[in-house]
Amino acid sequence: MKLISLSILVLTFFAGVVIGADMPPPISQPISVAVYDFTAAGEASHYFGLKHTNWNASMWNAWRQTIHNLASKVTVLVTADLSVQTNLIMVERAELKKALKEQAFGLSGMVSSDAAAKIGQITGAKVLVAGQVFTSDDGHLTIVASIIGTETSRYYSAKVEGSTVNLGKLMDDLSQNISETISKQYTNLIVTTETRDVRVDRIVKAVKGKKRPSVLISIVDQLTDDKTSSNFGVVTELGILFQKTGFTVIDEKSSNKPDIIITGIASSDWGPKHGELYSCRSLIEIKVQKRRTGDLLNFDRQENEAVDIGKYTAAKKAMLIATDNLAERLLPLLAQ
Repeated sequence: MKLISLSILVLTFFAGVVIGADMPPPISQPISVAVYDFTAAGEASHYFGLKHTNWNASMWNAWRQTIHNLASKVTVLVTADLSVQTNLIMVERAELKKALKEQAFGLSGMVSSDAAAKIGQITGAKVLVAGQVFTSDDGHLTIVASIIGTETSRYYSAKVEGSTVNLGKLMDDLSQNISETISKQYTNLIVTTETRDVRVDRIVKAVKGKKRPSVLISIVDQLTDDKTSSNFGVVTELGILFQKTGFTVIDEKSSNKPDIIITGIASSDWGPKHGELYSCRSLIEIKVQKRRTGDLLNFDRQENEAVDIGKYTAAKKAMLIATDNLAERLLPLLAQ
């Protein structure tokens, strides 16, 4: 059967929950998903141009409108299918369109791995799904989805076939196929990172030396839109890491005097919102000095960004990442 291609673009970053002994463990954090309008990249002429040479401009315009309507229906149905999955958070389409428009991205045709990587950097997408819809004049459809990891450039595909009469069922099947592919190939599509527990354990084990001076930590935590300081746990989390590596942590109200004083400020700024996700950038700046002599041992700073479904949870996450990065440099220095 001769088919007419209709290229579509679906921008998606999501991962399915994985079940089964031969699959990766379930994803603990929801993944944000953006679905852009399916777009028609071709004029559908190579077949109909031969079979329907007697068509006038009005007929061709009507056919083009038909395939555009089909693309719109595919968009709506796929979006609806993905939105009911509890491990996915849908990103507002208007925000995605704005981001791509500002970067002068074309919104039709197939997507290369390089383009997928750039789109991932702009939008935060982890997986990009692009595809083609083939349709014939008897109403037969073949829809092929290309699944690309924006971080790894790994490529997979999913396909469904059937009649336009059963478009809803086809979209259900395609969405399921995409979800299952990403679930099974999650570690190939997305760059996974170590959990915080694993990282803390690694940091602790990496600290060498026997000298463990007593330490007082005085870091002010605050959000820039708050008049009063808000405790996001920098002192607590940093203190826990010091204690786990054998340091004695002294409270500011204690009568004991520390060997080392660590002072500084931790601030957080809200970033742009990505659909239902909040972003926050946290900065920690510290000064390390000997209490008795006042000698300065170190100045350091760390800045990190994080996103989450909760506004203050994003700030907490960013601050934890910055704290761990700072501790990974500071602990070995003071343990010598």
